[in-house]
Amino acid sequence: MAALAVLAYLPSLWAGFAADDYAMLTTVESLDGSLWAFERNDLGEVDGGHFYRPLWVLLNAWAHALGGGGAAAFHAINLLLYALAAVEVVLLVRVVAGRASLLAGAAFALYPRHTESVAWASGNTDLLATALALAALLCATAPWPARRRIIGAVTLTILAALSKESAFVLPILAALVLWARPRAGDAQSRLRLLLPAAMAAALVPVLILRTLAIGGIGGYAGDDVTPLRILGSTVSYLVAAVTPHQVEILRWPALALIPLALLALALVGALRLRRGGETARMRALALGLGFFAAALLPIVGEPLDLNNATGERLLFLPSVGLTIALAALLPTRPGRAGAAALTAAGAAALALCLIGASNWTTATDVADRTLARSLELAPGEGGELVLLSIPESYRNAHVFTNSLDRAIARSGRPDLRVSWCAPVHLRSERAGLVSFAPSNRPGELLGRADPLAPFDFPVAGQPGRLTAGCSYARAPATDRDGDVLGLRLNALARPVPERGEVALVVFDGRDLRRLGAP
Repeated sequence: MAALAVLAYLPSLWAGFAADDYAMLTTVESLDGSLWAFERNDLGEVDGGHFYRPLWVLLNAWAHALGGGGAAAFHAINLLLYALAAVEVVLLVRVVAGRASLLAGAAFALYPRHTESVAWASGNTDLLATALALAALLCATAPWPARRRIIGAVTLTILAALSKESAFVLPILAALVLWARPRAGDAQSRLRLLLPAAMAAALVPVLILRTLAIGGIGGYAGDDVTPLRILGSTVSYLVAAVTPHQVEILRWPALALIPLALLALALVGALRLRRGGETARMRALALGLGFFAAALLPIVGEPLDLNNATGERLLFLPSVGLTIALAALLPTRPGRAGAAALTAAGAAALALCLIGASNWTTATDVADRTLARSLELAPGEGGELVLLSIPESYRNAHVFTNSLDRAIARSGRPDLRVSWCAPVHLRSERAGLVSFAPSNRPGELLGRADPLAPFDFPVAGQPGRLTAGCSYARAPATDRDGDVLGLRLNALARPVPERGEVALVVFDGRDLRRLGAP
């Protein structure tokens, strides 16, 4: 199972750094002893909000030292953590479902929605936290004396919570897992209450330490969490859970039949279990669905972008619940036709994983090229570089948005002010896909894009300033062919440079070039 997990995402081993990796690298390069990581947020700031993940910072500091600052060590560690998680899933399914554990583990290893967590260097926060969380659940269900089970589960819960906030739902997950196991004597029944309570109590000092270090609750400083946003977020995760990222439902709505068909098959399977009176399998199915829902609680209101798969890493822990549910639904004896269908599905999933991981290799190449050209086109000391368009993503992989300035500073130009306007979602690398020209309003530039490299717009609300030196807005579209929900072929850029010498550049679908240059 470990080998299968590594094989599925092996191309990520040749990927580089992109997007938030540069924020992570800035933090680990500032590390001053292990205690330093426990006194600050994940950006290395005191009272700076954001997230508190000291174990993750220390893991990346070790990867940085191990690989001499190169990306290969980070990606190798990611693959090893993913292999460990796949093995843990097999063991957990064997405990809670008692059947189909290897098939379920293979489904977890070959799940295409794990790409962001495995192939992105910074995605290892989900890998580390989930590996520790699954180890805590395995301790909670181990055939050990009660004291050893409690000590093991509590210790691993604390470590998981120091890796990522998703671990704060571990007491709920432990309660669900212990509930799903076959009934035992009074002592075991008491442990079903005592163990989750001990895990919850252990999280209190972690929460206090976290609050003191980051100066509050922290989290993303984004839009307010409203009922409508919660509904949209939930829908995005439900659709993504049964849809590989290569299936662009927003671009081709007819493809929504795929997740609907898969959900219908799952419903039919559940009804058959109920009619057959298979109580144990129904209990495992309920556990899987409850696990999925509970693991989504910390990210409610943070939707997954169905255009470019941004946020699919947040599905990593919830996908364990899907795996448990799948184990309950799989037939006991699939027969020759069933075995052939499962083999074909596995082969297709493996191909999708390999393609998704390969996209990260391309995306990090785009990031390297964009960084190099930014330094080449940048004005002199004290100047400002304004990117009218910036490559945000390549298919399902991040390129740049909020970390280009950090990457440039790390490359020797901390004096350079960097601003960017309209993010571009790349479907293909090709020069000439994006262009800008003066509009009929002073200070505004009209951008036009190809469907292979459309502009990314928020689905809810209006676009605004990504940086202080530039903003972008929707343009009155003269040609809406290729526009889909969240992606448009026209944009207005409004640069407001604040430095002396200014360089206006455009990402044209492959490279950066000066505005007006061929």
